[in-house]
Amino acid sequence: MPRPAIRRRGLAAALVCAAMLSACTGNSDGSTGATGSGDPAVTADAAQQAASASVAAAATSSLDATAGGGAARQKAFAGAALQSANAYAKTLPGRTSAEKADAELATTGVKVLAVSRSGDKPQQILAQTTLKKTGAAVLVLLVGDGSGTTFKAAAVTPMLPDAKLDALDPAADGSAAIGDGKGLATSPEIALAAFAASVKFPAPTPTKVLADDPLSEQLRQSARAQSQALNNQGAFTQEHDPKGVLGGLRLKGGNGAIVFAHLVRNDAIAMRTPVKLTPAKELTLLTGIKQITTEANLTSNEILAIVIPASGQARVVAASDQLVAGSGR
Repeated sequence: MPRPAIRRRGLAAALVCAAMLSACTGNSDGSTGATGSGDPAVTADAAQQAASASVAAAATSSLDATAGGGAARQKAFAGAALQSANAYAKTLPGRTSAEKADAELATTGVKVLAVSRSGDKPQQILAQTTLKKTGAAVLVLLVGDGSGTTFKAAAVTPMLPDAKLDALDPAADGSAAIGDGKGLATSPEIALAAFAASVKFPAPTPTKVLADDPLSEQLRQSARAQSQALNNQGAFTQEHDPKGVLGGLRLKGGNGAIVFAHLVRNDAIAMRTPVKLTPAKELTLLTGIKQITTEANLTSNEILAIVIPASGQARVVAASDQLVAGSGR
């Protein structure tokens, strides 16, 4: 299961000795250019049933390393979330019970926070569950196939420490989709690009588009620590490549929107002289690589939930990341 982005993992633990961050919009209405009606895409009761079933399917399939689990994930997840869930499942045989418990989603107490409006595509349900072990809040964006009954998880993002989500319209009323971003302080694409530039390494670019948040700061700190740990024996770089908006809904009263977006992070180490390194456990479990001597490249999915207000700075409120590919020699 994609884990909280605020947690860290090592790239080449024997050398670096520093943790590494594992780190479709429809149309809205009124002045934001919507075509959807004021009615919800599905009733509040139907949304609750769909959300509870979808979160349970995602939670259960994420912990199933069998062939049957792969088929179940295909039905429970979509897009980058599916790729992340499959990558995590591949590492399950080598994980401890405690590690699995850290990432397990609760399947009870699922709350529907918002439902997209009738006519907006795709149909969306924003739900909240928790991490079973800690009770920490997790935002789940569900996207539908148009039937009103079948939804898949497009984003599963634990909330950052002290983050708050502004009020949304009641599920019975429906929430407008993001549309073209009119009425927001900045566009989702600009916010995503600003985040990517602010956490790249080396030479991050400060931004006033986004407020400070613990995820961005930890990404920068982790990158600096890894670079310093190389002791001039090699070079470390980190790039965050925006891939686009996954979905999202307008907040209540025209106060902005919550946007879910996908980035791909690429971490690379290049040694100037060969050194025998033991890679991080997750890289070995995912790729089978047991030793690195000259270089390593890791690819991770990052999924962010960003609140963009009508005015002022946008802020990251939830995030997850998952290593999905890696190479080394």
